[in-house]
Amino acid sequence: MAGRRKANKMRRREALTGYAFISIWLIGFIFLFLRPLGMAFYYAFQKMSITADGMVFEYIGFENFIYKFRDDIYFFSSTVWPGLSKFVIEVPICVIFSLFIAIVLNQKFRGRTFARALFFLPVIITSGIAIQVLRSYGMDTSMETENTYLFSSNGVAQILSSAGLPQGIVDVFTEISDRLFDIVWMSGIQIILYLSGLQGIPAAEYEAAQIEGATAWECFWKITWVRISPITLVVVVYSLIDSFTNVSNVMIKFVYEEYSQRGNLGGSSALGLSYCLVAFLIIILIYALTSRHVFYANEN
Repeated sequence: MAGRRKANKMRRREALTGYAFISIWLIGFIFLFLRPLGMAFYYAFQKMSITADGMVFEYIGFENFIYKFRDDIYFFSSTVWPGLSKFVIEVPICVIFSLFIAIVLNQKFRGRTFARALFFLPVIITSGIAIQVLRSYGMDTSMETENTYLFSSNGVAQILSSAGLPQGIVDVFTEISDRLFDIVWMSGIQIILYLSGLQGIPAAEYEAAQIEGATAWECFWKITWVRISPITLVVVVYSLIDSFTNVSNVMIKFVYEEYSQRGNLGGSSALGLSYCLVAFLIIILIYALTSRHVFYANEN
């Protein structure tokens, strides 16, 4: 009987510890996220009019959703497709770049600690103001562009075009060159995740493979890639969320401008909710597809 009471007391203590850990998140969710989310749902089905008495709302059902997705012929061509193309190019490059840098930083060389801190530095100063200041140096202020001179794609496009490559391939490499700054900037967390995964691989597995005559390339695909597959799943999901919520995302800009410049509060709310739903479905789909190829060491 005494043992049962002691076990119950321990479970209650563990439960209280768990609630204490998530309490800060719960407070932020309730007071900073839940109310704006409810207001967004309310505004999405309303039409706002400004009168002498203030803002007046009129219920119009799904009209805010229908207009953008059915009646606005420029919405997909100017907003949706550019946003999806950025996501399709940016996320795989970010994952590959993070894995490459993590493998390099996992090697033993002089100055390794400084190099790790250097790649993690953008995470510390990753604020909108900081990145705008960094972009302002070497940026073409005569045009509305986010590409810096350091990573300008003009030379790359000319070289590839003169080599006779198809325009589609040239456009892909141009897109990657233009976003190289952003890809490096947003890869800090992914590099740290991959480093933790690489450091958790037993050295005995590499030694046994080398004794059997395996090459470095075979070791990578048969040991490293298999062992870090759970980390890769986390990195892919994190990169997707980071890409969808990045301030430079064309959809987020469009949702903001829909209200701030055009005064369409209902349309802005409807677009924001639709965007969140589509992003959530894409993340779930990619998670379901990639999780099938994940290896866990404790699996029987």
